[in-house]
Amino acid sequence: MGQSGDMSASRDETQHRPPPTSVAGLLRNIGPGVVVSGSVVGSGELLVTTRMGAEVGFVFLWGVIIASLVKFFIQLELGRQCILHDDTTIDALDRMPGPRWRGTSWLAWICVLGYFSVFMALIGILGSVAGLVHTVAPWLGYRVWAVAILLLMAVLLWRGLYEDLERMVTILVAAFSVIVIGSLLVLQATGYAITSAELVSGFGFSLPPEGAFVALAVMGSVGATGVELFMYPYWVREKGYPRFVGVDDGSDGWRQRYQGWMRVLAMDAGVCTAIALVITTAYYLLGASVLSRLNVIPQGPEVVDQVSLIFTETLGPAWKGLFMFGAFCTLFSTLLVFAASSGRIGADFLGRLKVPSAQTDAGRRQVSRALQIAFPVFWLCVILLESDTPFFFVLLGANANNLLLIPMAYSVLHLAMREVESRRMSLGVELGLMLTIWVIINFTAVNLYLTWTG
Repeated sequence: MGQSGDMSASRDETQHRPPPTSVAGLLRNIGPGVVVSGSVVGSGELLVTTRMGAEVGFVFLWGVIIASLVKFFIQLELGRQCILHDDTTIDALDRMPGPRWRGTSWLAWICVLGYFSVFMALIGILGSVAGLVHTVAPWLGYRVWAVAILLLMAVLLWRGLYEDLERMVTILVAAFSVIVIGSLLVLQATGYAITSAELVSGFGFSLPPEGAFVALAVMGSVGATGVELFMYPYWVREKGYPRFVGVDDGSDGWRQRYQGWMRVLAMDAGVCTAIALVITTAYYLLGASVLSRLNVIPQGPEVVDQVSLIFTETLGPAWKGLFMFGAFCTLFSTLLVFAASSGRIGADFLGRLKVPSAQTDAGRRQVSRALQIAFPVFWLCVILLESDTPFFFVLLGANANNLLLIPMAYSVLHLAMREVESRRMSLGVELGLMLTIWVIINFTAVNLYLTWTG
């Protein structure tokens, strides 16, 4: 998640651009999905997925793969709506029929409230980062480190320095993810080697009832989650795809540009999904092979220190420092970009509700800056009051993220079905989107039932 740039650029003919036709050209023009990939490698992969592997072993491998792949069609159709209408996600949701309050669609309200309900996860991440730093530097208390991290975030956000830091941290997180994959390969030369029988057991489509709550969190926190999908159209506009296609004038030229840039978008979403799948699977298998066999269930403020065993038990104790640094970059970047993005989304939504202070561009910028500091202060207050269960907050936020997928998927399908034939998705994509909604609803219902009855 990142804060987008100027979202108000017009789509005049001087900005039209012919789409690339070669595979190399397609790859050179992708971008939004890569940004999303950099942001989704966070608490879901590092904390939730490894916890799931530690808790149930290999049996949920099928669920991890489905959770990583299933959101591809939602991402694709959100991108299509953005290209066709030059819409942000809130703009698209506001086109849904039905009741309206303060001039805004009920589904826009639901999805925005769902977006901010994910704050529970950010509370847990802030606590986990404080616990990580306290483990490395125990001379200051856990709560003191939480305050120090908040102050560092506030300086970076208020001074506008987070964008440069975000680019640097994204590179570090990508490098860290490559090392995690390497750790999985090294694993096969240790006593934690994964057998073929264990891999096969991961595709039995079974799940112990005690793992249902964490399974819901996995669906909500890996791959392109509800929050990252919410931000995806902002990045599509930042990249310029809607401007390159232009306004539909019914001409053959527009149709060719639309189809060509949709191929770029499909490649972009596909690369994002592939990256998420590989990294998520690596984290899960490390958790199942190392943490599960050691009977270590990550929890509490020391959760990151416990997860570090996936490195130290495979690469050796000397690698713990690198793991802790990579984990800090991964989690801190999630805090930073979520705060920055939430400030922009909050200001945009207040502007839509006709709040006076958010009616002008200058006013929205001021409101955005205030909110991106106020939100982390709220996270800190909760951590200071309830410091012993940060990982539980991560799981709660991940489950909220999972529930956010359902109204977003419904909205995207409804909007896509209303397009005229020349602008509609193909039958295959339509079936894929319907299957996505069916999988998410059934997966959520079954695991909520198991959680409630278990």
